[in-house]
Amino acid sequence: MIKDFSTLRNSTAFKVAVAAFISFIFYLLGNFLLPILLAVGLAFLLHPVTKLFGKITLGRGTIHLSRVVTILMAFVAFGVIVFCAVTFIILPLFGQINALVGKIPDYTTKMDAATFDWLLEDPANYPRLPHNIESLFDYITSWLMGFVAAVLRNLLKSTLDIIANLVGLIVVPFLAFYFLKDWRDLRAMLINFFSYEAQPRVAHIIDEIGITLSCYIQGLARLSLIAGFCIAVGTTILGIHYPLVFGLLAILAEMVPVVGPLIGAVPAVFIAYSQSPQSAFYVALFYLVFYQFDANVLMPRIIGRKIDLHPVILILSLLIGAKLYGILGMLFAVPVAAVYRVLYKELWHSTDEALEEATPAQFDESRKK
Repeated sequence: MIKDFSTLRNSTAFKVAVAAFISFIFYLLGNFLLPILLAVGLAFLLHPVTKLFGKITLGRGTIHLSRVVTILMAFVAFGVIVFCAVTFIILPLFGQINALVGKIPDYTTKMDAATFDWLLEDPANYPRLPHNIESLFDYITSWLMGFVAAVLRNLLKSTLDIIANLVGLIVVPFLAFYFLKDWRDLRAMLINFFSYEAQPRVAHIIDEIGITLSCYIQGLARLSLIAGFCIAVGTTILGIHYPLVFGLLAILAEMVPVVGPLIGAVPAVFIAYSQSPQSAFYVALFYLVFYQFDANVLMPRIIGRKIDLHPVILILSLLIGAKLYGILGMLFAVPVAAVYRVLYKELWHSTDEALEEATPAQFDESRKK
């Protein structure tokens, strides 16, 4: 009987069923878990700041600040940064956004005049497609436009539905505080749910997930700030209007890999083209060069290889997240996929022999460190 259960437990069908069941439970608890996930993200973001303040000593190095004091100092520093960002960036940004929204009809008119009028001056000079191919092209274009509009409506609706239920957001800073203060106790509590023999492997998995999420969240914050600064400065140098708007879009786009850079580049190219086709070319080239540098140089160095997900997996994760939870789902899609990758690596091919590789004695030794 025990042997049969061991065989079943290590079968692919059983593992797929367990993964599907856990995913379904998380889906049902999505609104409840979101404040917890946000608190975990905030805790990972503030952890290095807390460690930095923890190095401060008083009384010729004999007095160290308590952990509670360093955590409170980290929250104060975070609040000061947010206040400065709102005062010197967000408020001027609102002015640029309002000006941009008011001039969109003018830009659209310029686009029509600059793009289509000269194309239709003498249609006989341009080759025409057969009528049936033109009809097929028009049908495909209409279908794509309708599909994109439907996706955007569903994305916005699902996002608004989630935001309407986010009363629990008020607990995020309090949860983040306790995650920072008592993370060792919480880790031990979670590990103690499992049998003594399984605890070494559980501890290893929890540590791997923690390292992965820490690298991703802290690295993503740095990458987003770098992208926002570079895009804002670059569009300013190129003479494009509303550089702060494009800097903010770059910060948001950096949080959504693969798809985000494309979404962030389109408005900039659109505004640049309304100024001149040459400006649009330079802006498109600038975005292409920067995001190639971002993907091949900055991201590997800042985030590292911990988030080693294939582009296909990234895109599928983003699509699933957008379908289930809108924009917030897209933001959480990559870290959730990274956690699944860790679990897949550690558990999918695990056997009883692999479980015994980390002995209880080694685990006891690691707990003392």
